[in-house]
Amino acid sequence: MELQQLKYFKAVADIGKISEAAERLFVSAPALSTSISRMEKELGVRLFDRTNNRITLNTQGQIFLKYTNQIFSCLENANQELRQSLLQQGPHISIVSVNNAMWVNLITAFLSEYPQYTLSSSSMSLPQLAQHGLHSQHSFLLAYDSDVPDFLADELDSIFLFQTYPAVAIHKDHPLAGESELDIRMLANEKVFLPLPGYPLYMRLEKLFALYDLPFPVDNVYSLVIRLKMVSENKGITFLSDSATQVIPSPNIRYIPLATPFAPWKARMYWRKDRPLTAHETTLKDFCQHFYESLHQVYVMLP
Repeated sequence: MELQQLKYFKAVADIGKISEAAERLFVSAPALSTSISRMEKELGVRLFDRTNNRITLNTQGQIFLKYTNQIFSCLENANQELRQSLLQQGPHISIVSVNNAMWVNLITAFLSEYPQYTLSSSSMSLPQLAQHGLHSQHSFLLAYDSDVPDFLADELDSIFLFQTYPAVAIHKDHPLAGESELDIRMLANEKVFLPLPGYPLYMRLEKLFALYDLPFPVDNVYSLVIRLKMVSENKGITFLSDSATQVIPSPNIRYIPLATPFAPWKARMYWRKDRPLTAHETTLKDFCQHFYESLHQVYVMLP
C-alpha cells in the first residue's frame, strides 16, 4: 500500500464526496474511486458505505482512518524534526494532545512571543494514550485530567491550565439558537453529527446520551471541519468544547452551553517525572500557565 492511497483515503473520509475530494486532490473522480476500491480489495474489507452521491465511513473505515491519521501525524513530526536538524535553528519542542483544536491560541501566542522556537503538535486518541502513554519524543502532553489513566498519572507531573464545558454548535436560524443553555433532551429530534470515536468529547457524549436513554447517532461521525460545515449549512447540530468555540468562529453558527450533570473537564499540561525539563521546556511550561491565568483574569473582569 502506498502513501498516495492513504492520502486519497483520508481526503474522501474527511470530505465525504468523491467528486469534491477528487477536485481537491487534482485527480479525476473515476481514478479516485478506483484507488479507494483497490485499497478495500487489498485490505479485504469495505471502508465506506455508499448512498446516493455521498460516501461515508463505516466501522472498519473509522478504524482504518484512526491509524491513517497516526501515520500522517508521525510523518509530519519526522518532517519537522528533520527540517529543524538541517537548519539548526532555535530550540524545538514537541507536544501531543487529545484535541489539537483546543490549543491553537496557545501555540500561536507562544510562537509569536518566542519566534526563535519551533513547536510541533500532534494528536493522540484516548485508546492510544492508554496503550502507549507519553512517548519519549514528546516533551509535554496536553489533556483533560479525567482522560489520563491512573498508571500514567503516577508517572507524570502536571500543572492545571483551565476547565471547560461541552457546547452545542447550532445554525443561527435554528429555533433553538436563542437559548442561553440547551439540555440534551431538547435535541432528541435533531440531526446530530458526532466527533470521531476515541476522543474525549465522543466518549463523554456517549455517557450523556446513555444517561437520558437517548439513541446514540453512531452513524454520523465526522471530523470537526466537516461537522461545522454541516452546521453552517443548517443540516444538523454538533458538539464541541467551549474552549474550542473561541478558536473556530463562524457567522452562521451559534455556540450554546450544554447542560450536563458531569463535572467540568480540567485541562492540564503533563510531563514525565523521570526526566528533568530543559530550560526551553520550562519556558513553554511557564508561558502556558501564565497564558491561561491571564485569560481567566480577563473573563472575570468582563461584565
